[in-house]
Amino acid sequence: MNENTLDDAGRNIMSFLVRILGFFLLLAGLWVAIQVLLTAQDLYVHPEKIERFAVAIEKGSNIDKTLAPIRDSLIVGSDSENGVKQYTETGKRPAPVGTGNIRVSYFFAWIIALLLLLLIARISLTAIKTGGELVLYDVQIKQFARMLAKESHKIRD
Repeated sequence: MNENTLDDAGRNIMSFLVRILGFFLLLAGLWVAIQVLLTAQDLYVHPEKIERFAVAIEKGSNIDKTLAPIRDSLIVGSDSENGVKQYTETGKRPAPVGTGNIRVSYFFAWIIALLLLLLIARISLTAIKTGGELVLYDVQIKQFARMLAKESHKIRD
């Protein structure tokens, strides 16, 4: 057997494996991007789903309890600790914002959720780009070789 034939067969096998890997990476990136879009739409339609995240932030940081004296001095008629206790004890949502019960953990939960969605979307777009490049690997190399050949012919002439 000729050594070039084995070398070409090895290249073809590796090229095929790289393309398959790129295709799966592309599909995974598309799936994650679609999931991010669906999650963002779900949070838009059902904003109360962020409440569990806000309660987790409050349990971990006690930010509402820490800022309650400052907020109470600025907003008359506020009762923040009652709202947090009501949710943790009964599982029911605290009083609506219109009653003066402003919870900082709720806003932090939205900010963190949106930043996480943006981060995951960025990672999925990178996976899509990388997967596409791996799938089209030979095409890019051939285009680059043609461009180099054209440039070398222009320089010679």
